[in-house]
Amino acid sequence: MKKLFLTTALVFPLAITPVLAQQAVVPAPGQTTQDDSAVTDPAGDAATEAAGDAADAATDAADAAGDAATDAADAAGDAAADADAAAGDAAMEAEEAADAAADAAMEADAAADEAAAVAPDPDKVVQEQAANELRLDWVTGATVTSPDGETIGKVSDLIMDRDSGQMVAAVIGVGGFLGIGEKKIAVPWARLTVDYDANQITSDLSRAEADAAPEYVFREREAMPAPVDAGMPPAAPAPIQ
Repeated sequence: MKKLFLTTALVFPLAITPVLAQQAVVPAPGQTTQDDSAVTDPAGDAATEAAGDAADAATDAADAAGDAATDAADAAGDAAADADAAAGDAAMEAEEAADAAADAAMEADAAADEAAAVAPDPDKVVQEQAANELRLDWVTGATVTSPDGETIGKVSDLIMDRDSGQMVAAVIGVGGFLGIGEKKIAVPWARLTVDYDANQITSDLSRAEADAAPEYVFREREAMPAPVDAGMPPAAPAPIQ
């Protein structure tokens, strides 16, 4: 029996070794052998390579998406910061404009108060010209005609009473040509008829009488005389140079 066991122990390894060797070298369907120790699978290698490429592409796409998201977030942050700064500037400008408007309103109120405080008595000023009142430059330059319609001349000046303020006479330029040889005569204001707004003035003086009238004599303008001393005789006024 011991001899049988020894024989079996020697023969069994020798018998099973070829079978194991045959299983190791027999390729599976779709596989080829390059040598006794290496077996390759082209379809498996292609699948592995495709899977690797897909993984790389997915990684690249994920990286690109991450970069794009980061860039978008940065741009959004910058835009929000710019919008906040612009809003702050606009608010500051609006506040400055409101302050300026408030200052202007205060100045206007102060000016109105000051104007109201210094406004003169209505009896001290005349605000509007009445319908029956004439302007001086409407009268001066107006043509004066005789009763029969002949032109006597044009009003060049007016004489007014200093004390009463009433109009005394109108000075008319008579004769001459283009101002040469013209003489000045004065006609009492009461003897003149002034039409509406002094567009034309009529005198009861004829043209012949106007030509024969004496020339009006103007006096020199004088300075205001000095106050009169009760013990001194009044001094003669000095003419204005």
